[in-house]
Amino acid sequence: MFHKATKLIIITENFKCRDVCRIIDAGGATGYTLVPAGGKGLHHFHATSSKASLVDDFANIKIEVVCRDRVRAEQIAERILKECFEEYPGIMYLESVEVMRPEHF
Repeated sequence: MFHKATKLIIITENFKCRDVCRIIDAGGATGYTLVPAGGKGLHHFHATSSKASLVDDFANIKIEVVCRDRVRAEQIAERILKECFEEYPGIMYLESVEVMRPEHF
């Protein structure tokens, strides 16, 4: 049986990943997934190829965290916005998802 949950998706540069993940952990999430990210954004094209990035820290990464409730996802997002994205680029959005074994989230 599936149960409702909320997925917070964060896209940022690699060098902000540790700060974002620290906030996710402190926010009570049980885990997250890290995926290289690329695409076209407001400022320019972001390639996913390691050959295209001269400095690995400026490559983009997508961080996905599933929370059992939306309130926790929003609290984590608000803290990330305040502590990480006031001076650096980043995108966040929420998705409604359904999960099996909700006790893992």
